[in-house]
Formats: sequence, structure tokens, C-alpha cells
Amino acid sequence: MLRRNGKLRSCEPCRISKIKCDHATPTCQKCQARGMVEQCFYHPNPMTKPAGTPRKKPEPRRRKEDLRSPDARSSRDLGRLTSLTLSPPTLRNEVDTMPVSASWLTPPESASRSTQAGGDTARSFYLGSTSYASVFTEEHPLPESMHQQPSERMSLTPSTVTNRTMGTRHCQIGVGHSIVSRLAPFSFYEKSLKMHFESNLGSALVGPLMLSILPQLREDLRQLTVTGSDVYKIYTDMTKNTAKPLKVPSTMVPSEFHTLVTGKNLRWETLGLILVIAASNAQFTSPADPIFMLEDGSKLEKDEWLENTIQAVNDCITICQVHGAVNDVMVWLVYANMLVVSNFYGDNLDHGTWRRLGDSISCLYATGIHCESENANREPIFLREARRRMYSAVYRSDKTLAIFFGRPPMMAWRYSDRRQLLDVSDDIITSDDPEELARAMSMLDGAGWSTEGSVYPASIVRLRCQHAVFKERLLEQSLAGDKDSDVVQNLQVISTECAQFWESLPTHMRYDRYTEEGAWVGLGPGTTLRLISAYLEYLHMHFQIQRMLHRLTQQALPALLEVSLKLLSTALVSTKPSNGGVYETRRHFPTVILFYCFPAAGVLALELRRCTIEGISLSNTVSRADVIRNLSVLTSCLEWIVLPGDGNHKLCSELNKMLAMVLDEVLNYEPPAPNEQNGENDMLAGTGNGFFDMPLIDGLEPIPTEAEDFLNWLDNATWSNNVTLF
Repeated sequence: MLRRNGKLRSCEPCRISKIKCDHATPTCQKCQARGMVEQCFYHPNPMTKPAGTPRKKPEPRRRKEDLRSPDARSSRDLGRLTSLTLSPPTLRNEVDTMPVSASWLTPPESASRSTQAGGDTARSFYLGSTSYASVFTEEHPLPESMHQQPSERMSLTPSTVTNRTMGTRHCQIGVGHSIVSRLAPFSFYEKSLKMHFESNLGSALVGPLMLSILPQLREDLRQLTVTGSDVYKIYTDMTKNTAKPLKVPSTMVPSEFHTLVTGKNLRWETLGLILVIAASNAQFTSPADPIFMLEDGSKLEKDEWLENTIQAVNDCITICQVHGAVNDVMVWLVYANMLVVSNFYGDNLDHGTWRRLGDSISCLYATGIHCESENANREPIFLREARRRMYSAVYRSDKTLAIFFGRPPMMAWRYSDRRQLLDVSDDIITSDDPEELARAMSMLDGAGWSTEGSVYPASIVRLRCQHAVFKERLLEQSLAGDKDSDVVQNLQVISTECAQFWESLPTHMRYDRYTEEGAWVGLGPGTTLRLISAYLEYLHMHFQIQRMLHRLTQQALPALLEVSLKLLSTALVSTKPSNGGVYETRRHFPTVILFYCFPAAGVLALELRRCTIEGISLSNTVSRADVIRNLSVLTSCLEWIVLPGDGNHKLCSELNKMLAMVLDEVLNYEPPAPNEQNGENDMLAGTGNGFFDMPLIDGLEPIPTEAEDFLNWLDNATWSNNVTLF
């Protein structure tokens, strides 16, 4: 990499910023230290202008004092290279009003000159009935020019300030190229998406709709790699499409949806969506699976590929946020990315999962997905069902994480009129024949459930969403600042209604109505895993209710222990070799452990310890032998079933150590001699190094001794982790 004068070339960020480069490959140390690894590349001819670029006219000489003015300094600053990092969604008002030269991934001037005028200026984001514009829209809509960015701000962009932005443009093109290069070989992504929707029964995305994108996208990517193709113009067109609103005609059929996001309408969101679905599939696929063996005989290193793909997805999201992309595809992308990051880095790492969930919710609200009645006449049926499913999935995730972290939820059901989705198959939803949907709807019962006895992806999402409504009601009683005086009565009402809902479900949707063999063998691990998760959510609701009742009345301990044991024993069913041998089942187990097992196991273990030390019996609602047996199985399973590469591996390991110490203390406990005085008895006599003598885990507060205090401590524990998310 030598220049004409024989000296080593500098990378583009160092050259533009006039920083001494160390010329290391593939990225220099300076860019690594500045967090600009994705932008670091060595341009073969950095000072060469693209063909067709007109000569720059000589400018009149300016006095030195002019350069000291604020305007001149701000212009210089706008030409500097900035780091493209993931930021909160920027739901800007402008959409396609800016000239192409002012957009991200700026093309050469010759390519942008003919496309600066015109374009669709329709607002792409949702404004509700209390918005600044609502008063004026009661009679007739406001002119869309109200939401456009002022022209004077459009001119102050890096691509129009100075000629020095040519280097910035190359760096930006480098980021775009890195995203596109991640999609090779495309056959791997085609197989991954097909595999994902075949195995992921509870997906928030409509599988056939996603798969219909692939054929045209393959052709689009081929055009990008054709020798002599103008990648500047193609990337510019993609950026323009991203800035445009995504309008889905009410008469559109599902087979035509791909035309809105591929071909001449190709968007950055589309590429990010394909990448993140493939990443999600890889997370639940064994590294030894043949899918990672490519056609050329090489093999993908799963963990390295996952980390690079997550970075490419983050770059896609950044591009879309910079240009104010607010549409259904963007919501799908941000939500799927939240799930992938959660699985890869863990649920409690730097609150990254919580922040990304906030991104998903803000994007969902800005798109207007929470409003159904206002869009009833504008939504085709397949889009309506896709929006219902996405809203249900995000709503459920919000309530699950709110309970997990003990924080107020970010979504409330009372602010949405989005209805429950239809319990029909994805193939029916995406069929162009309306008669097929009519026949399927005629097979639904009065509550909206299918009478055919089949479990569809919509069935799982629908069931989880209904549980989330009860969770929100529980959170109102638990986290409200000004508590209702009838909290106990309210909790009992919630418990009764939740139980009635569960009893009213169709038999094929209830895991507790199956035998173990009938579920795991008859239905298969994939379907059973979703049904058992739904049953655990139901039990966990009662666990939280009994926990609150015990805290308020001190009389709910027997019921709390009973539901805790049932919760623990049900979760451990998936650890059996005959049931949990599938890689996908093992990858789901850490989530089951953190959300359901550990709170229940903590209550049982500490109550068992208290009764052992005090020499009294456990409540008659549970058996001491069953408690010890299930706790022993849990601790032994955690030593092998949680895979080392899982994001929650460290968290599960540390919690398992504490649980094992409590269990060892109980089993090794020796009662004091009869002649010893009660006041002189050592509560931990004969136990050696007891649970509360163990060294404190780095980042944790001292561990309390009572069951209820332990649960509160577990909720608020701060876990240190060396992995950096951002």
C-alpha cells in the first residue's frame, strides 16, 4: 500500500482528520482507539474524483479574519468525519424533502444533480388526537410543507460545505459496502430464513411475507456486485427510499408486498431485516449444523459471524435513524435486533436490552401501529395481521422485562385499540385468495381460537399477549406510587380472572392437559417448548400474586410455596435428555431459568433452610423431599445445560453457586446439642463454610437471609460483566 512517492498510505479517517496513521491492516490502531473500525479502510486513489465530476470553479480569495467567523468555523466542523454509532431513534419530521446531496452516503455531484427536485413529501410518522396539528386537521389536512425541514438547514450539510467531504463520502460508502458484503453468500441467508420460520413457532414476524422478499433481493445484490455498476447511485437510491414513507395500498395483495422494499424501492431496512433474522436463527442453531458449511467448502465461525452481523445490523439501524425512517419494516428490524442482542450479550448487560426495547416501542408508536380504528380502511388484511402480531409481541416483551427488572412498563393497553390477531396460519394470512381467509375465520370459536386443534405462530403470540394484560394489571398493584387501599382484593380478582382465562383456553393450547410423552413426542420439541413457556408464564403470574399477598398479609406462604414448587418442577421437564437434548431447547433454557426458576427456587431454598434451622416442618402444601430433589436437579443441570457462549451464562453460573451453597448448608446441617443454651446456639453450627460465609460476588450487595428479602435482593442485584455492548 504505497503511494507514488513510496510512502505508506494512510487510512481515510486518519487522512481526512490529518492524524498520523500507523498503517496497520486491516484497521489501524488510531481508528480502533477512536471507535471507528467500520470506517477504517485504505482508498487506492483518495484524491481522484469520480468520472464526470465537473471541475470546481476557482473561489475568490478570502481574508483571514473571515475564517475566524462563527459561520466559517461551523462550516468547517460540518465537514469533519463523525463516528456512526447506535443512537436512540431520531424520528425527524422531514422525509424526502432534502436534496440527495444532503443525505447519508452522498453520491458524486454528477449523479445527484438530476434528482434533487421532486419526490414524495408525505409525512411518514403518526400524529395523534392531542398533537400540535390535530386542531387544524379536523376540517381538512394540513399542508405537508409544515413538516418539512427548512431549506436553510438543508444547505448546512457535510456534503455541501467543502470539497474535503470527498473523503467522508468514501468512508460512508465503506460502511454501506460493509453492510452489503455481509449478505454474501446469499444462499446462506435464504437457507437461514427458511429454517428460522420452520422452527420458530412463536415468531413475531409473518414468515411467508419475509420469505417473499428473497428472490428479488438476490437480484438486487447481484446488481451491486456487477463489475462497472455505479454503487454510488445505487446506495443513494437506497438512502432516498429509506427516507421515504412506506405506503402500502389498501388493495395490495401479499404477493406484491416485496415490491415496496426491493428492486427500485430497495431500502437499508430490508438488508438489516434479512441480516437480523439470519442472526436470530444462528443463535438457536448448533455450530455443528450443516447450514454453516458454505457452498465453496468453507465453514462459518458462528460466534465471530454473529458479532460481525450484529454490528452490520446496528449500522443499518443508524442509517435509518439518521434519515428518520418510520415504517413497519423499521419496527420489525429494531424489535428483532433487541431479541438478538438480548440473547447474545445477556438480559442484564448495561441495560442494553431495556434501551433497545424502548427503541422498539417508540418506533412502534411513531408508526401508529397501536391505532387500528384510524387505519381500518387503509390497511390490507395481511398488513393488519402483521401489525397486530408485532404490537402483541412488543407489548408482551415490555411486560416481561418490566417484571424481570421490577420497573414500570413502557406500554399501556388502554392507549391502544389494536385488537387480538386471528388464530390462523401464516399461509392463510399471506394468501392472495380472500376465500381462504374467510373459510379459516369461519373455523374460529366465539373467543377467536381455532377449532381445528392446530398451534400456529399466531396462537402463541395471541396467548402470550393475553397473559401480558394480566401482568400489566399486576404491575399496577405492585409498582404504583400511590397504592390502592384495596390491593389485596384487587390481587385476588386478578388471580381469579387469570385462572378463569386459563381454564377457558382450548385444550390443545394448554400444556398441563398433555402427558409428557404426548407433548414432547406427539407435538415435537418446538411446539412443546412454546406451550410450556406459556404455562410457565401463567404459573409465574400466580407466583408474583402470592408473593405480594404474603408480603401484605403474611398468610399466603403455603400457596406461595405450592406454586413455587410447581413452577420449578415444570421448568425442569425440559432438562431431561429425552426432552432437552435439542440445541434450540438448551438455548432457551437460560431465559426460563432467569425469568421463572430462580425466583421460585430462591423462595423454596431459603424457606427450607429456615425450617431446617428452626427444627420445624415445611408447609403441608409441599414435600420436603420434593423440594430438595428439584433444587438438586436444578443445580446439577445448570452445570451443563447453559452453554458457555450464552449471554446469560455468567449470571446463571453465579446464581447457581448461591443456590448450591444454601442446599449444601441444609443437607449438612447438624442440630445443636440438647444441653446447649438457646442463646448460645450458633445458627450455622456444624455446617462448616455456610452460605452466608461465602465470599461476596463482585458487584453484589450482601445476601439477605429471609425468602422475601432474598427475592427483593435478587430483583435489585447489580451484576458486573466485562462484555461491552456499545
